[in-house]
Amino acid sequence: MHPLIKLFLALADVFSAEKRYGGNQAAKALIEASRLIDNPKRFENTFSKKVKSSLMINEHPLNSLILEASPFIKWGGSDLREGRIPEDLANQMPMCELVGPDGLYFNDTVRVGLWLQTKCVVYGPRKHAAEETFYIINGEAEWWSELKKTRLKGSGSYVFHASNIQHKSITSDKHVLTAWRWSGDIGFDKYVLY
Repeated sequence: MHPLIKLFLALADVFSAEKRYGGNQAAKALIEASRLIDNPKRFENTFSKKVKSSLMINEHPLNSLILEASPFIKWGGSDLREGRIPEDLANQMPMCELVGPDGLYFNDTVRVGLWLQTKCVVYGPRKHAAEETFYIINGEAEWWSELKKTRLKGSGSYVFHASNIQHKSITSDKHVLTAWRWSGDIGFDKYVLY
């Protein structure tokens, strides 16, 4: 089985276990996309060193799958950089959209990908129309939303943000590597960074 197929199916399990409608949508989209993977393109990645070093923290089962699939993943600075996130901040947050309108595999109802927030970064507050879930693979971050007090979350945790709720992620001496998904109104046009 191709490494990208293994990764997509493992991520489908992660989002299915979230037990939310949006998580089920993401799981379905990943499974459908996995059936389209035949001979995927390889990518040269400027962020590959940062991503690889982030996978060396612990023995999460997704680590080896991401490493194996890495040559077929197009990592970039945050997709939201175009007039929404400053360039220097975007470059501290390598990400990829695996499935979605801008993903390796097209889907117009969800966005699903991987996202790394490097050490000592404050990202937000921000909000968007899409509901969002992060599943933390490695590292840790403090997560704040206007509905909840700041809380530290690490590997194996889910962090959920409802639509149009201000939220923020803060890393200190560790990075945080996540799988993420957006569902609902997934357009970037309703994203705001304060």
